[in-house]
Amino acid sequence: MALTELSFADHARLKKSGRSFDCQNCPKSIQSLRRCREDREDFTEADGSLWPMYIEKGGDLFSFCPGKATWDHEAVGLFRLLLVSAETGKLYESGGLADQPDWWIEMSSWFLRRYDDAKFSSRVRAVLGDSEGGKTRGS
Repeated sequence: MALTELSFADHARLKKSGRSFDCQNCPKSIQSLRRCREDREDFTEADGSLWPMYIEKGGDLFSFCPGKATWDHEAVGLFRLLLVSAETGKLYESGGLADQPDWWIEMSSWFLRRYDDAKFSSRVRAVLGDSEGGKTRGS
């Protein structure tokens, strides 16, 4: 989920507001605050007012810094496969749905809905703007 939200986030606005989730350019002070180097992904309100954390207002809440999702190369690879499948309509294996591995069906069943929603919301923001700036891109 974090990878999907990060892929559709307005990164310029996030950076401007000091909420960039670009780990390579994240200051050490922010890394320490977000506790990125701790081997945990289960932070709660008991761990500080920062938790749970969102990428953009109104988005999902995460019990870890969402930038951390980019560290898992297997998850990123699977996300890219699902993304290409969503955009092209191609399946993992040749044949129909019944010919797909169970894990692919399970992953696709939730990913495609979330991806379509995120893509739609992104397009709406591009045309209508958002509650923060009120301007559409390019205006």
